[in-house]
Amino acid sequence: MLETVYKYLKMLEQQANELLPPQQQILTKTVEDLSISLQELAASRQFESATNNAAKLVEAEKSNRLLERTVAQQTAQIKKLQEQLNQEISQHRRDNQALTKSESKLQTVLRSSADLISIIGSDGRVRYHSAAIQRILGYSPEERVGKFHGELIHPDDLLAWRAYFGNLLEHPGVGKPIQYRKRHADGSWIYLESICNSLLHDSSVQGIVISAREIGDRKQAEIAVRESESHYRVISQITSDFAYSFGDLPDGKFACEWVTEAFERCIGRIPQELKSFGWWNSELVHPEDREILIKQLDGCTFSRTGASEYRIINQKGEVRWMRDRWQAVWDKNEERVVRLWGACQEITDRKQVELKLQLAKKVLQAQIGQAPLAINCTTNDGRTLVWNSAAEKLFGWTSAEVLGQPLPNIPAGQKQGFYALLKSAGNDKPQNGLEVSLLKKDGSSIDVWVWAAPVRDDGGETIGSINIFSDLSERKRIEDERQKLAATKNMEEPFWARYVSPPQTKKKK
Repeated sequence: MLETVYKYLKMLEQQANELLPPQQQILTKTVEDLSISLQELAASRQFESATNNAAKLVEAEKSNRLLERTVAQQTAQIKKLQEQLNQEISQHRRDNQALTKSESKLQTVLRSSADLISIIGSDGRVRYHSAAIQRILGYSPEERVGKFHGELIHPDDLLAWRAYFGNLLEHPGVGKPIQYRKRHADGSWIYLESICNSLLHDSSVQGIVISAREIGDRKQAEIAVRESESHYRVISQITSDFAYSFGDLPDGKFACEWVTEAFERCIGRIPQELKSFGWWNSELVHPEDREILIKQLDGCTFSRTGASEYRIINQKGEVRWMRDRWQAVWDKNEERVVRLWGACQEITDRKQVELKLQLAKKVLQAQIGQAPLAINCTTNDGRTLVWNSAAEKLFGWTSAEVLGQPLPNIPAGQKQGFYALLKSAGNDKPQNGLEVSLLKKDGSSIDVWVWAAPVRDDGGETIGSINIFSDLSERKRIEDERQKLAATKNMEEPFWARYVSPPQTKKKK
């Protein structure tokens, strides 16, 4: 029996070598205790008396059975631990494979990233540079590792960087974007915009991660815009017009950023007043025109440029007309309009002329409409623009039937000649009192006099002709009567007239 127990103990010792060190120690200690117990048991058997051998053998048998059960339990536990160990080894292999794959992906992303990724320690020295440094600044990553990050920054930007870096040391987390210039390997200066994340307290990083992007093109564009804006303001300051810039705040309100000095000459108020009380919500705008400006602001979301005309009330209480041309500035990052640029031009004199022209146009339209003679206007391609009430009475067609259509009162065989006549009137050859025969709606003919003159636009280009028609029917009837009367007077005396003496008048005594 003892040999069987020793055999199991040897097996346990061999299996203990495959366990983890903590479990191996526990099992080894258990096997050693069992071995000692067996040795003591064997030794005690030699010195026991023959009378006690039977009882001791019974006790030994019990101990052996207990030992067998203990060994079986330990064997089961070892098997279970072996299975757990195998699972842990498999999971460890999978974790290593995933970590290797993740590191490979990260390195691929860093190599192909357009941004320069850097890690610097709390002492300001570079611990890591991505491969983008070669393309952006002309250095190899190994060349800059261990160097101070700030030693390539432009002297004019170095003070701002030091303050920014000091704030990152005191406040972990992502900082605001910062712009600065760094020296290229060829000696030129490159504009960069960086976003930094302070991870000094992260045991896996223990540094500040910097993501830098080259913004040279954007910076040049900003400089060009500022120069253009400066030139524009100078030009505006030496003219009677003024320019402005309003920032569109996130809450939907507009705040004046600047306005040129010509504002004071035009409005009679200093630019600081505009910044304090605003432009569109102030008493400067005529009450009847404020709605126009509200619609203009609403349209900024949908239109990049626009123009409007409205009245203002200057400091003297005078009403002046302004033409406002504006441009909305759209921010792609915020996806909204962030600024409104504009230029205002005083158009009071022009507006007064326009109002007078509008009044004259209305008077002319009224005169044409109520004129006793038939009047129409035609375009160069023969479409009818005007057909007054006298034309309706003379020819029978209503204006609704004629407007936008070719003249309906021209006989079929005379259209080419009649339109040639109107065209000649547009070529500075007015037709005065030309007799023509035209049609009426009922199909009958009517003889009329025609006067035709050109109609020109503001640029002096001929756009059509105005035609006046006078009915010749009554005149011809009168002419016929006159001709008949004249023929009666020219007849020879009848034969009996020679025999009739004219009455004698008595002489006065």
